[in-house]
Amino acid sequence: MLKKTIPGVLTGILLFCGIALFPWQVKAQVIFSGDFDGRLSSINLHRTLPDSLNNKTFNFIGFGELDLGYKHKKWDLFGSFFGNYTYGTNFSSIRTPGDIQFGFYQAWFRYHFSKYFSLQAGRIEIEYSDQRFFEARDWSGAVTSHNAVILHYLEPDTGAMADLGFAMNKIDAGEGLFSTNRTINNYRYMSYLWASKRLFDKQLSLTFTNIFSANDNGEDLSVLYGQNTLGLESWLALDDWNFDLAGYYQFGHVIDGRKLSAWYGAAYVSYSPASWLTLMPAYEYMSGDNFRDSAEWNRVEHGFSILYGHMTRSFGHSGVLTNGFRPNSHPGLNNLYFTMTFDILDNLSIEASYHWFSLADPHLRKFDPDSLKITIVDVPKSLLHQAELTFTYNPVPAVTLTLDYQLLFPGTGMKNYGGWNFSPGTPVSSAYIEVEWTPVFYPHKKRHAVTHDA
Repeated sequence: MLKKTIPGVLTGILLFCGIALFPWQVKAQVIFSGDFDGRLSSINLHRTLPDSLNNKTFNFIGFGELDLGYKHKKWDLFGSFFGNYTYGTNFSSIRTPGDIQFGFYQAWFRYHFSKYFSLQAGRIEIEYSDQRFFEARDWSGAVTSHNAVILHYLEPDTGAMADLGFAMNKIDAGEGLFSTNRTINNYRYMSYLWASKRLFDKQLSLTFTNIFSANDNGEDLSVLYGQNTLGLESWLALDDWNFDLAGYYQFGHVIDGRKLSAWYGAAYVSYSPASWLTLMPAYEYMSGDNFRDSAEWNRVEHGFSILYGHMTRSFGHSGVLTNGFRPNSHPGLNNLYFTMTFDILDNLSIEASYHWFSLADPHLRKFDPDSLKITIVDVPKSLLHQAELTFTYNPVPAVTLTLDYQLLFPGTGMKNYGGWNFSPGTPVSSAYIEVEWTPVFYPHKKRHAVTHDA
């Protein structure tokens, strides 16, 4: 892996140093910052895969990033170079022990036509506040930057904003600077429109999303299959109450030629009876396939894909289910949960959450390694109960310490789920400690780096 990345790494270093040595660096607009993370986790669960990851209980994943930006009156430059190390396996990452990777995570140019409009081009990290379909880098590595061109509209008071973007993936089959992983950003072409408007003294927020992607099936590269995700989210803030409703529909074709018809809905209600306490019940639904109805499944795919996001806000920090619901073929999911957040101090918070996951269609496709056949198994609708407790502490402004403990109570349908060795009725515990340091090396007096999300 390391040998394959060397050409891309060298190219990235040259570009990164080119930005750093640019003569404009003597001005105050140069910002040099970083992001360094380390997570040590423990899981009393192993995969059924017969490989070297099968017996790892303690796991470590580390990430380091150096960011260099230059802000001019009319334009911005930004470059981000990273390296990461993974040992063992966890809910969010499957890597061989001692796997080291380097790369150029972001490299983009942005031109400001006016105080409202700007154009951004290059390798860009795309992220929005809900993180439902686009999310920044995660421990799993399953969300990456995009080779994109984005037209931004942003009012100075952020009362309205809109992004119109176009991205290309798989433009380099190797491990070079401009390659992206086809299984991560699974498209050849992708375009999207994201628009948000605040009304009634910013108490009501409406967000419109439309994402279109086109991809090949890996065999006939001349044929592209397109699919569209269309939806609306509304958010209402009334004193101590917040209400959030969202609905999305996916249609088009999956890459084997079948039609796609799937939808997603969510409702959140949060209430703050005190300044230090927030209560939030929520419900999410993703449509899925009834694998027993083979005639319908052979004709239409009903599984909803969460695309390039991870939905960590609602699926829990463990992420045991997120990767299984990234593709379209799945049995659907109900997520009923409750979260309590305690802000003990300005720099210390505790979040307690409980999830009940159930299948929309209680039928699973099971692979038999002996016969090499896939069979349809009827399972109870209740899939998994999850309790989680998360402590977040900021001892200094640039350092965040996170302690997380989870208990999973798998149902019958979790047996051999996703290659994990679940035993129905037997609780599974998981915990991690994470330290993140986000320094700003220059300028020294500023505590924030240049904004580099879309």
